Amino acid sequence: MPEPESPQLRRERIAGVVTAALVCFVLPSVALLVSDVATSPERHVAVLWFMGSFVLGVAIPMLYWSPYRAIGFATLATPAWLVAVIVSVCFVSGNWPAWPHGILLGVILGSVVRGRRGPEPGEETTAVFAAGILGVGLSWLCVTRGQPFDMCGYFLLLVALTMVGWTWTRLFRPCFELCLEPLVWCAFKIRGYGPALENFPRTGPCLVIANHACWIDPGFLGKVIPRPITPMMTARFYDLPILRRIMVSFGVIRVPEKAIKRDASEIQDAIAALDRGECVVIFPEGYLRRSEEQPLRRFGQGVWQILRARPTTPVFACWIEGAWGSYTSYFNGKPTQNKPYDLRRPIHVGVAAAERIPEEVLSEHLMTRIHLMNLTAAARAVLDLPPLPPFEIPARGEDKSDEVESLS
Repeated sequence: MPEPESPQLRRERIAGVVTAALVCFVLPSVALLVSDVATSPERHVAVLWFMGSFVLGVAIPMLYWSPYRAIGFATLATPAWLVAVIVSVCFVSGNWPAWPHGILLGVILGSVVRGRRGPEPGEETTAVFAAGILGVGLSWLCVTRGQPFDMCGYFLLLVALTMVGWTWTRLFRPCFELCLEPLVWCAFKIRGYGPALENFPRTGPCLVIANHACWIDPGFLGKVIPRPITPMMTARFYDLPILRRIMVSFGVIRVPEKAIKRDASEIQDAIAALDRGECVVIFPEGYLRRSEEQPLRRFGQGVWQILRARPTTPVFACWIEGAWGSYTSYFNGKPTQNKPYDLRRPIHVGVAAAERIPEEVLSEHLMTRIHLMNLTAAARAVLDLPPLPPFEIPARGEDKSDEVESLS
């Protein structure tokens, strides 16, 4: 039985199918306008230029390392193609230039193909094929109507406007993450390790846990995990005016600053996200690392509450190395103080294989928390780091009362 697909993934998949169908629909008409020349040799040259540039455009997103973020190329390419159509309609007399239309349409189609998550349902493939057939029929009507092909150009202008609105409203998140890549590249050199990344589930619920050493830890995980994540963010940052709109649209879980852990709303939000088939990311420590001597502090009860409610959820334990000492860590003072800006700082993320927590472990919260701490510490082995001393359940009477912490 296939894993459930989250509403976000389903929305982006459908948006990609519609985008691909629109490209296939307009391709014959664009080819007609590109080849609208007087002589046969010139027509052959124009068609070859168009086909070659289209193949080149398809290859650009196909070579990009992240299938999910590659979809963002479609969102960026549609406004560029709209400009190309406007220029061709308003300022070009005769045949349209082949290479800009070929490259841009190729990028749009290639990005959608690169971002697919497996075999597409038959009806979606049929819809794309049918759109291409309709496009051929439309171009044939234009040919039978005769020159000039002005109406065909105006129709393509309308389709280009539709594609811009469609991709920017439906495929904004992969585009946003793609646009952040240059900034992230300047600040960090992030590498993910572990066989779990190669076989990471493309759909279905899963829980990612990790140590927490700086503000940007969710970004490090989002960089290496090959699907969109649903992290948590404290209200201090979540409620910032512009950031809030983005976080709401991305489905980020808001964590109140002074939430009582046993009744925290973010716990129920995380459970609901798992029910929707999302990849939920939490940092069970609840707070940023504060000292060199304690790389991992006691996990809070929130992660146990989540797993107790959804015990079959696969858990991916991660270790982030290099965040401690970065500009937004507590190394040598509060975040952003007494530390230089990060410039190509090495960040290594080890992702251990998925594990389902046994029922006997989930039967007691402290046992679960210690077990998950050991899983997280064991992920250091993926990075060839020295092991931490094993965490053990304290003897009766030695355990301190649980602190009131919130997930972050």
